[in-house]
Amino acid sequence: MHDLKVEFAKYAKQGYLGDPFGEDAYAYLRASSERQVEEGTSFSRQIQTVHIAAERNNLRIPFEFIFFDDGFTGFEFDHRPALLKLLYEVKTAPRARHLVLEDIDRLSRNADWQQGFLLEEFSRRNIEIHFYINPGSALERYVRGYMAQEEMKKARERMILGTKHKAMSGKVTAKRPRYGYAITKQSQYEFHPEEYKVMRWVYEQIIYQGRTLHQIAKDLNKQGVPTRFKLGFWTPGTLYQLVKSPVYKGEFFANKHQGIKTGEYNEKGKPKNIMRLRPESEWIKVDVPGIVTPEEWDAAQAVMAKNARRSLRNSKKRDWLLAGGLIKCSICREFSFVTIIGGTKNTKVRYYGCYSRHSNKAKGLNTACFSPYVLADVIETRVWTEIEKIIYDPDLLLQRFDERVQEQELFGYQEQLDFIDEQVKNLMKEREKFEAAYQRDIYTLDEFEEKMLNIRQRYETFKKSRETLQEKLEKSLNVEDKKAVLMAALDKLKKAIEKTRNSDQESNEIPFSLKRKIITLLIDVIWVDSEKGIFQIEGEIHKTFSLSEDESDENGNGSSGNNGNVKNQPFNGNINSNPDTGGNFGLSSSLRSR
Repeated sequence: MHDLKVEFAKYAKQGYLGDPFGEDAYAYLRASSERQVEEGTSFSRQIQTVHIAAERNNLRIPFEFIFFDDGFTGFEFDHRPALLKLLYEVKTAPRARHLVLEDIDRLSRNADWQQGFLLEEFSRRNIEIHFYINPGSALERYVRGYMAQEEMKKARERMILGTKHKAMSGKVTAKRPRYGYAITKQSQYEFHPEEYKVMRWVYEQIIYQGRTLHQIAKDLNKQGVPTRFKLGFWTPGTLYQLVKSPVYKGEFFANKHQGIKTGEYNEKGKPKNIMRLRPESEWIKVDVPGIVTPEEWDAAQAVMAKNARRSLRNSKKRDWLLAGGLIKCSICREFSFVTIIGGTKNTKVRYYGCYSRHSNKAKGLNTACFSPYVLADVIETRVWTEIEKIIYDPDLLLQRFDERVQEQELFGYQEQLDFIDEQVKNLMKEREKFEAAYQRDIYTLDEFEEKMLNIRQRYETFKKSRETLQEKLEKSLNVEDKKAVLMAALDKLKKAIEKTRNSDQESNEIPFSLKRKIITLLIDVIWVDSEKGIFQIEGEIHKTFSLSEDESDENGNGSSGNNGNVKNQPFNGNINSNPDTGGNFGLSSSLRSR
């Protein structure tokens, strides 16, 4: 991978890109894919062109003035971290009055309005922009941007159409074959010489022996049967995904899923996509060799469903305030805490504990953290105590809301809406001019209709963008409005609590259902460090607390006293998630690792 400092050093003179005696300037770079960054096809070229442009305009760019977004599309801009950081700096405390870019499409490929908005935003902050490639007029930018968008759309359509044609000709469209199969040069499935035996054995164990996936996974691992997966060992979850696939009864389906943008972004600021099933009428069936018959496949599904029902009957329902993935392990940062019943036969004790010590995945990777169990009564009481404090004194919560609103103000949603409204006004004026010109016979009917079609298309783009921005703006109400809404909600919660307490003179306990409702409203996740005896709440509240209320200092850090964590308490192995029950069935020698 190309290192930014190394690339900078290739062209820098006396520690600067451009003219070392010129005026200070920023540089913004963007590579649209991580592959471009890895291979340097865009990244290193932009460093070079920015250096030339800066030198040409008597500007100098120190290393710390370079802002670079790697792996981000040019059609979105409000979640590019480097660009947002640059916008915030020029808005609050600019260190330079110039910005150098290779081309306008590095700033944005959306010529409908985003290019104009960003150019105007920098201009409003008195930042002069210099390009290596002259972007031309607004009309030229629009034509270039429109062509880029259309080409990308056509490329997607060609790819989808090619996949459909491939499947309709009886070929498999999978990039990687399912376990048990290999793909021929003619894009056909054929049996993998060893893996198909494993899958046949798995189905037989389910159908004819009635065994659980936990038992089968344990045997596969015990006998060293190799896998093709990242983990390197078998888990019940892996087996479930395999056994449920209809490919093993000879049915491969192409065009079954489609990627949908969620409108959300991951921690790196990149758009999140989810795969959704297309309507079954759009699926394209491709016949492949079946490892089991359709009847055997149906029988395996029935046995797994029966085992699942039996598992549910064996687990007793209890009121666990923080169950359901709400509480997670802060030590390994990978597993949730599960509910555990310990103590003795006559004296049951409730615990929460990290699932890593019971997970097949953690066992196989030897990554179980073996953090101490936490007494359920202790942590449930502590979490609820802190929630009640927030309800009656919500300053911490209000502070968090203020921070969120300030973050969203950076995106300038109202400014974007105002800019789009101005563009729509200009578009309507443009339409009026064309209509007047047509009335004077300056344009033919065909020429006039072509221009009207272009205006309608641009108007629809503005309309959709405005609707999206309006939704974002509505989610970021001003501070005072948000506070009013929040205070009203908390006041309702307080009244509900008081009403519940006053309705039962003999008990001061709030019903479990009400507690649970309030907790899930205010909390996303609780990270527990049972070694240090502390827990961190994330959500509308964001703070660290001690498991022992008496030992919380002003920073919310716990001491090393008895904080409700338990290392050596009796444990009867009753976990509500139903751990592996084992099995004594062997594999044939042909399936063992070689």
